[in-house]
Amino acid sequence: MPAHLNQKQNMKNFLTLCVLLLITFQIQAQSVSQPEPHGYDYYAQNYHEASKSRKFGSTIAITGILVGGAGVFLLNNPLNKRDHYPGNSNSLSESETLGLGLFILGGVLTNIGIPIWISNAIKAKNNEKAMDRQLRVSSDGSGIKLSYHF
Repeated sequence: MPAHLNQKQNMKNFLTLCVLLLITFQIQAQSVSQPEPHGYDYYAQNYHEASKSRKFGSTIAITGILVGGAGVFLLNNPLNKRDHYPGNSNSLSESETLGLGLFILGGVLTNIGIPIWISNAIKAKNNEKAMDRQLRVSSDGSGIKLSYHF
């Protein structure tokens, strides 16, 4: 067999292999980019989980705001003001120390709660939209109704 015919056969095999690999990667990419649609129950479960987490986040954030407010009150309590002497101006009283601790704790709780609150509110809203975007079949006394909500 001449050498140039063998090279043509090798080139054909190589091109066939490349086309098959390209088709395989294209099919795999399509399966990754287009997830299977989920049913109503899946979105309802995700909605309820996100709603619980949203309420938890809001509770943590509001508690942090209240604790921080109590800390500010204790730091600036006009009823517990003492006379500051020039040599003793850098010390804190017990209520001021407690106020500072509560203020810092309130800030930490608020900074933890707000992102949880926001992200789960968005997740709950998206799952609620997905629950409404379903094909529904219902029947009443006069016939069958087919509707698609989007």
